[in-house]
Amino acid sequence: MSEQKENISGETSPPKPKGSGLLIVPNGQNNDPMWREAARYHLIYSLAGLILGLACIIGGIILFLRGVTGATSWIASLFGAKSQISDAAPGAILFIVGMFVVYITRFVVKPAGK
Repeated sequence: MSEQKENISGETSPPKPKGSGLLIVPNGQNNDPMWREAARYHLIYSLAGLILGLACIIGGIILFLRGVTGATSWIASLFGAKSQISDAAPGAILFIVGMFVVYITRFVVKPAGK
């Protein structure tokens, strides 16, 4: 079943993205320069997020292995999802933040029909 909707002029519009970091290219637009440019900038954004996330992950591992201690508490609520970490080492928190950044900025480009 297609998720495309017909607008007033009778043209179909592409479906709205359902995930973060997701670029959906409408059917038949694979070679359109505008969509190629959008995919290129999406790749740059994803690579920047990957580099930042890996830096956080590596920094967290180094802090953890060096034995940096401290009590860090974290309580977050976003769109109904809750996260609570209490008395965690700073390295563990930095590692978790890095994993989150890598996951959120991942590179995903899908054709509209799939």
